[in-house]
Parts: sequence; C-alpha cells; structure tokens
Amino acid sequence: MSRFRLFSAFRFSKIVMLVGVSGMLHCALAAQTMLSIPVWIYLEAVPGSGKTHSSLSDIPPYEDLRDLSSFLFGGMIYGWKFSYIPPDKARNVEEEFSLEPIVALSPEDPSLRLEDVKSSYPRLEGWARYALSEAQAKRLQYWESSGFRTGKGRGSGERKDESGGIRDAYVKALLNSVRERAREMEKNKPKEITGELLLRDNPRLFPDEGLFIAEVRTVIHIESVVPYRLY
Repeated sequence: MSRFRLFSAFRFSKIVMLVGVSGMLHCALAAQTMLSIPVWIYLEAVPGSGKTHSSLSDIPPYEDLRDLSSFLFGGMIYGWKFSYIPPDKARNVEEEFSLEPIVALSPEDPSLRLEDVKSSYPRLEGWARYALSEAQAKRLQYWESSGFRTGKGRGSGERKDESGGIRDAYVKALLNSVRERAREMEKNKPKEITGELLLRDNPRLFPDEGLFIAEVRTVIHIESVVPYRLY
C-alpha cells in the first residue's frame, strides 16, 4: 500500500474515532439535560376521615406534588448549606441540624413539570421532570467530578403529618447521611461541622406502619470542622 493510501486510511480512522467520541459526549450531555423522579402523595388526609381527593381538579394534592418535586430537584441541582452539631451528653449539648437551600426552586418553575399523574387510590402519583439549563448541567458535572465524599441515609416522618411528614423523612435521611460522615471524620467529637450537601439521583420514599420512610444518597462537601478545644 502506498504512503498516500496509508495516510488516507489513518485520517479516515481518526475521523471515525472523533465522530464516535463526539457522539458519546453528546449522549452523555443529553443524559444530563433532564432529571426525572417518581413522586406520590396520599389522597386521603387521614385514614378513615373520609376526606379524599378523587381527581386533579382538587388542587391541594397536586400542588403538594409540585412543592415536593421542587424541594427534591433543588437539592439535586444546587443542594443545601448545612450546619451539624453532634450531641454530647458530657457537655450537655443537644444534636442540631439545619439546612438552607443554596438556591430554592419555586414550585411554579417553568422547567418543572409533572407527567403521567394519576389517581391510584390511596395515592396521587406520577413523574416529576426538570429540564436543566446549560449552567445547571455544568454544576451537576462539577459535583460529580469533584471527588467529594458520598454518603447515604434513611429517615422517617409521621404519616399523619401528610406532606410535612414526607419532607421530615427526607430531612432526617439527609441528617443521617451527614451524621455518618461526621462519625468517620474525627476521633474526637467536633463542636460543629458545616458544609454543602447535594442530593443524588433516585431518592426513594415508601410507607411503613404509619410512617413515611425516605432513603437518599448524597454528596457531602465539608467546609469547616470546629473542634471543642478552640473554646
């Protein structure tokens, strides 16, 4: 084979390789442009109360789905600032945990939509989807490539508290992911830990004996650890 044919064959294979890589990158980027999570809420306020919502014309449960979806997507895209004070009986210190949204998504955000929503007694359930902007997609890519530690947690909320119980379950699950990370970090219990917390994909929610149970995976960025010896 002549030099020209060898060079042409090399150029062609290189072009094919570049097209293939470009296609893979395009698919990876496309996969990051939409977030989807299953969401549900009970139609009956309290079992046996007779108060039900039989259709989407009853706005409160539908709004609850949007409110829950915005809470979860806000945590998945931007995350929260957190402060955690471990309990310490010897110092008479009670456990404290606070979350502050880095960016709070509105339930009316036009990028958030509910699809395939149906009344499947005793639930109103469907899929929540969020169309990411380029900046939001890049933020997620940063978190995924940052090397921050991952965590997981489980939490519970009271069934009688309805949507408030669902949110309580998620917050307690987030707390437990931070709590486990704190136990790994220091032999000596710190006074306070602060940082940022991102909710990873596919948070899980299910009922169990009068409780809502939430299971989450997280990415945790510790910004500061304050030891007791400084006080």
